[in-house]
Amino acid sequence: MRRLFLAAALFLAVPAPADQRLTCGTVEALEITSLTKARLTSFLRTVLPEAPPGSKIFFEGKIDLANTVLPVGPRMTALAQHAEGRHEVVFLVDVELAKLPPELVSRLNANALDLTLEGNLRSSDSSSGVSPVPVCAAGVLKIGTPEIRSSVPLGQEFARFSGARFAGVSLSETLGEATILLYNPLSFPLDVKDLVYEIQADGRRVASGEKHGLRIHPGRENAIALPVTASNAELLGVLAGAVASGGRIDGRLVATATVKVGKDQGVTVPLNLPGTIQVTR
Repeated sequence: MRRLFLAAALFLAVPAPADQRLTCGTVEALEITSLTKARLTSFLRTVLPEAPPGSKIFFEGKIDLANTVLPVGPRMTALAQHAEGRHEVVFLVDVELAKLPPELVSRLNANALDLTLEGNLRSSDSSSGVSPVPVCAAGVLKIGTPEIRSSVPLGQEFARFSGARFAGVSLSETLGEATILLYNPLSFPLDVKDLVYEIQADGRRVASGEKHGLRIHPGRENAIALPVTASNAELLGVLAGAVASGGRIDGRLVATATVKVGKDQGVTVPLNLPGTIQVTR
């Protein structure tokens, strides 16, 4: 009986093949290469302990962001550079924005992106006879560092400044209204905690203001009216030029929008949008 117990203990102490964990690699960087109203494409750079031969390979598996599975295709192209014991593999990630799950925003961290991937890498040569290589990788990439970079300006594709209007001048200040159009490509609403903005002309601030607690509805462009207040000292030169040119001059809306993510956190998106300033008597 004692020998039976010893044999059972040894059997339980040895992990079965299904319980054996892979040696995981690391997620090193994320580079956004394109961002449109429909799609986001990027390079996800990793270092893996194993990879099939060849510079062009294919990935079949899943990629998680903040413990949320991203809606990527079932087969993804990857590019590899091989060295002894080290394989630098870049995954070409393409995400349709409308398919992102709503729980992603509530799980995001405003300071870093938690990324993991798991699946199989296959050789691009189907006749090579090389078996798929199981792989996994994980990394936490800090926002605002070279770990996350973009070759395209973020936010400008989704925002337009349709102009500012000043209807009258008082003794000390002038009141007006600007309009910004914000497009939400997702299938669920986004909450903007704060929108702080100023109207500029000829590089000078004309007026400023702020708005809080905005909801950006999904799948469409949202027009947001922004009240603006300007002191006459700031407006004097600009208004004279506007009246002389028929009431319109070129201007810009410079703003920061803080989008709510996670648990009472916010990601700040800078905006710098061209438009017109109109002055009426």
